[in-house]
Amino acid sequence: MNAAVTRDDLLSQLTEGIRRLTTSEAWLEWMRTQSRFYKYSFGNTLLIAWQRPDASLVAGYRRWLELGRQVRKGETGIRILAPCRYRSARHGDSDDDGADLVETVRSFRVAVVFALEQTVGEPLPELPIARLSGDDPTGCFDALSNHARELGYQVALDSLDSPNKCGETNFATRMVTIRHDLSPAHRVKTMFHELAHIALEHDTCAFGARSVAELEAESVAWICCDAVGIVSDGYSFAYVASWAGGGDAAIAGISDSAQRIQRVSKSLLERLTGEGGAPQGAARATG
Repeated sequence: MNAAVTRDDLLSQLTEGIRRLTTSEAWLEWMRTQSRFYKYSFGNTLLIAWQRPDASLVAGYRRWLELGRQVRKGETGIRILAPCRYRSARHGDSDDDGADLVETVRSFRVAVVFALEQTVGEPLPELPIARLSGDDPTGCFDALSNHARELGYQVALDSLDSPNKCGETNFATRMVTIRHDLSPAHRVKTMFHELAHIALEHDTCAFGARSVAELEAESVAWICCDAVGIVSDGYSFAYVASWAGGGDAAIAGISDSAQRIQRVSKSLLERLTGEGGAPQGAARATG
């Protein structure tokens, strides 16, 4: 079967898996919380990234209180620009009954928000993402680690600062760290994910582009895992959906990034197997 056609089919499977996941109650609960965070303009995402590059979620002081969290004493807020909106009647129309009002932005004011990392309190709901189980019978992890070293990156098995983080790439120190207590199959999936970040040059991503970077990297990891016999459906579907902002948003994002996802997954598989297919005798690990 033609490799490009196969990857098209896999992208379709990935988007359908996300569509099924995001109709679940767990997804709806997670989205209800996410909907309480304001959407930020491109300019404000740059301001957030410049002032607090490690920010994962941001909200105003009162919003954090509503979510059961308190800004820590002594924290410095993140300054952004909030629009001052005014409602007025459409030109030439009567506003006696309050109908036909339009909203306009006449100016901006400085507003202060805080990052999740600056707060303490009730944990925010998370999608249930179970870790993968299974082995690495064909030695994919060692081969992928060697490829990372060829690209000039060191690879280490170590602990990470978040229990929900499985791997990370430090572009400044050129170090890929994989969580030491992952199963062999999950180590492979995580290496595919980190190598995708490297290949797609995601080190330049600002705050607002992180969702695209994670969507692309995890989509590459899912395609490559499927090709080498590692089943990561539940994990990857939830991971992609959580970063992409919803079922339809995730599906649209995958469509927009399809060529990049296909290019990198093809390249990684060819480096791994020499032909872009699964290693002979690859087993399927489930989790």
